[in-house]
Amino acid sequence: MIRMPAGPLPAQGQPSPRLPSSRYMISPEEALSYVLQSAQPLDARAVPLDDACGLRLAEEVRADRPYPAFPRAMMDGFAVRMADAGKTVKIAGEIAAGQPSDLELTDGHAISIMTGAVCPPGAEAVVQKEHVRCDSGQVRLPDRLALGSHIAPVGSECRPAALVLQPGDTIGPLAIAAMASFGMESVLVRPRPSLAIITTGAELVGAGQPLQPHQIRNSNGPMLAAMAREMGLDRPLAVHVVDRLDAIMAAFQQVSERDVVLLTGGVSAGDYDLVPEALNQSGAETLFHKVRQKPGKPLLLARRGRQLIFGLPGNPLACHLGFSRYVATALRIMQGLEPSPGPLEGRLTGPVSYRGNRTYFGLARADRVQGLSSVWHVVPLSGVSSADIFTPCMANCYVEVPPGVTEIPAGELVRFTWIPGSGD
Repeated sequence: MIRMPAGPLPAQGQPSPRLPSSRYMISPEEALSYVLQSAQPLDARAVPLDDACGLRLAEEVRADRPYPAFPRAMMDGFAVRMADAGKTVKIAGEIAAGQPSDLELTDGHAISIMTGAVCPPGAEAVVQKEHVRCDSGQVRLPDRLALGSHIAPVGSECRPAALVLQPGDTIGPLAIAAMASFGMESVLVRPRPSLAIITTGAELVGAGQPLQPHQIRNSNGPMLAAMAREMGLDRPLAVHVVDRLDAIMAAFQQVSERDVVLLTGGVSAGDYDLVPEALNQSGAETLFHKVRQKPGKPLLLARRGRQLIFGLPGNPLACHLGFSRYVATALRIMQGLEPSPGPLEGRLTGPVSYRGNRTYFGLARADRVQGLSSVWHVVPLSGVSSADIFTPCMANCYVEVPPGVTEIPAGELVRFTWIPGSGD
């Protein structure tokens, strides 16, 4: 259960209350509640039908007419009358799909008809071609005919003005097909949030660039972009800056139109951790800074107008946790989705140890026990350090260890939450 912070958050555009000193840390539950209150669904907008797949509807979709709009043949065969069962009748013409026809069926006659064609007046059934014998313009009908067989009556699939899709539905290929059938060229949706990722630090080098002994490759930027893409977002705008106040503020200007901004590094308390000051000078409101959790204590949330800004620590595992637990929640809410599902329970295959007074989130891998669909084995994947991304790189969940608990032994039940995109 999420415990809400005391009092409501200020409305967007209004000043935030001044937070206590930088030594003050809120709990992970309080931090998540700030995210839940700050993230709002984006305004609905019309997009072309071709661009709507995977988005959430923001309007009702109703049928523009009955479907089918005419009695439709469901098989290639012959339109017949019940009175002619067992008889040899004359073939009076042919009707193809998409072809208008003024033919009318009378006793003693059959009309050749194709799948999808309009059944003529007087037709009471369609007999499949395989079930008749044709000879010299005549056709021998089966002894038994079923009234209405292989004819879809008007409106049998969808009544006019019937509610087919409603706000909140996720648009898939079949929904696209339905809306295309209704003649829709565009649809009102909740758009995907636009995202920018600002990586900070002179020590970071991009892929393909020469690496000096005192430098490291930029892994946080690609990781965050991949996590966003896994959630279905468009490719984020990627910006890299050195640790200078003017450079960070220039980057803020560059990403001013994005719905969500992720910064990595520069949010702690070192001489080169300039993100909080840059946010202040850029007119952003800091909602919280520092959370009683490990990894990721320096986590920061701010907003500038309707833009949400997350300051994620440069430590790769802290950065990953910040996206998994907080950023992903905001991105889901902004798309009109429910926040991420709550924790599950599984049984540890090995011990989880932690010494500290903060909530610990440990990477792990959860797999179903063979033959038991509701039972999970949870394998801890702790690395040799808080920056080790190699040992836990196959993790699919986080195990939560409450503050004050030093060890959870193997065999114990633990709560775990899925990494976004990893849920079973």
